[in-house]
Amino acid sequence: MRNVKWMAGSCFAMALALLAWGCAGKAQKAVPFEEVKGQHPANWVQVHYASYIATPEQCQTCHGSTTNPALAGGISKVSCFTCHTGGVDHPTGWAAPAQHGLAAKQAPSANPIAMVGFSHCAKCHGATYAGGIANSCKACHTKAPHPDKPWTGTTVTLTNHIFTDQANVPECFKCHAAGANSTVHPLTTPPAGTAPGCLNDTMCHSTTISSAAGIRILPTTAP
Repeated sequence: MRNVKWMAGSCFAMALALLAWGCAGKAQKAVPFEEVKGQHPANWVQVHYASYIATPEQCQTCHGSTTNPALAGGISKVSCFTCHTGGVDHPTGWAAPAQHGLAAKQAPSANPIAMVGFSHCAKCHGATYAGGIANSCKACHTKAPHPDKPWTGTTVTLTNHIFTDQANVPECFKCHAAGANSTVHPLTTPPAGTAPGCLNDTMCHSTTISSAAGIRILPTTAP
């Protein structure tokens, strides 16, 4: 009888150990963490959004609430709101084009970690916005990554690209290098190695045409 009890106790202990090991293994697989150093890998800031989308509750275990700044910080005392000042998830009404389009198009990145701008959208929605760990932008923007015309208009009140922050140029260049996917093309071929720009013949517009048309492109420091 004693042997039976001992074997039962041993099996129970082993089951608990395996369960704990399995949970720890899953947690480490979802959220990489260097236990000796007590920190995430060096590139974690750049790639952590994918793990958050997959298992947000694991971030909350150490960093506290992702919706209420007053409850953020958790046992790590590092709040998600330190970088994500507006909250981790999209705010209410974000699906409205006038809200998320304007935020991505015009807001300059005062905090590089927050990655404000179209490049921030690309982190979840894919390099060409056709879908990454989140939905494809083209699911709603069926005609292009842009809203309906007059996207090429020149008025402040309508949705158009002439008030786009130049920090977004690398994203525009992905589709519009040398005037691709556009009815407007540059007048000349710029020297090899010319950095992408709105008005330097690397994409659609040349300086002379843009000036004549009264096109205004916001500098990267624009409010």
